[in-house]
Amino acid sequence: MNRFGRILFLAFALGILAYGCAKPLPDLYWPPPPDEPRIKYVRDYMTTTDLKGTNIAVEIIAGAEANQALKKPMGVYVDAAGKLYVTDTARSDVMMIDTVSKAGRVFGGKNLAKPIGVAVDGKGRIFVADSDTKKVAIFDADGRIITDNVLPNEPLKRPSGIAIDNTRNLLYITDTYDHDIKVFDVNTLKQTRTIGKRGKEDGQFNFPSHLAVDGNGSLFVTDTQNGRVQVFDSDGKFLRKFGEFGDAPGMFARPKGVGVDSEGHVYVADAAFNNVQIFDEEGKILMAFSSYGTDRGQMVLPAGLSVDRDDYIYVVDSWGRRIEVYEYLGEKHKAREAAAAKKK
Repeated sequence: MNRFGRILFLAFALGILAYGCAKPLPDLYWPPPPDEPRIKYVRDYMTTTDLKGTNIAVEIIAGAEANQALKKPMGVYVDAAGKLYVTDTARSDVMMIDTVSKAGRVFGGKNLAKPIGVAVDGKGRIFVADSDTKKVAIFDADGRIITDNVLPNEPLKRPSGIAIDNTRNLLYITDTYDHDIKVFDVNTLKQTRTIGKRGKEDGQFNFPSHLAVDGNGSLFVTDTQNGRVQVFDSDGKFLRKFGEFGDAPGMFARPKGVGVDSEGHVYVADAAFNNVQIFDEEGKILMAFSSYGTDRGQMVLPAGLSVDRDDYIYVVDSWGRRIEVYEYLGEKHKAREAAAAKKK
């Protein structure tokens, strides 16, 4: 064996040795020990094929980009069937990862320009708010366009956040530049009312962005430039608010994505603090998790946020070009652990 061959063999052997000796990364929890953990870092997604140890089929639909890596993710939604939807403003499309069937799909392409919010109704239709075209496009469950415009009473100025209350058949759309929330019947797609106007009083907004609906039908609105979150009932009546501008716990600098878990905890991502704060039902700060950076459990410029039916929290790390997944270690987590223990 010549000198080059020996060097190459040595490098290969050292690589195998290092791989074999590598220790699994430690779990990340918030708060850290010795306190009782409440949030656990689970994993991240960066591409449609990012399901480790699996082979998944990826379908590219209607002129969407074939490259499967996220470029500038913005919105995220997880449906009841475990399908993860991510809007990407740089790709001008939506990426879907089915965490159950291990199938991926990229769609939107020529039908989208700058997609922001995404949500799925009870019929499996996918609603996407497009801030550049000033429209809301609807796709079927296979990612094929149904219509490129949900028509409000007046043209949308800049649609961004979107949420659907499938129990009450309500579709909510944030019109950021109109400083209000437009409400539709999700079946007829007719606008039924408008919530709010520009201002700082209760029920008024200043560049609102993200939305979420809880199990009781309450609507949570990130009132971004007022530095707060406002809550309304399903009739559009103001219920309460929490947060203000500042740098202390419970305050906001640039609030973005919002979501609610099965126990009523409210999660709010802050693009300036690079973390997620957790509040109780009345808006009292409980704790925060994550920090600035690109390592596991860190984020830079977080945007959209979604909480699934099993209390997993999905956060868009827009600068890191990924979706980070965390788990709330509450009653549903304990039930899963108990079920797993019985099977052993």
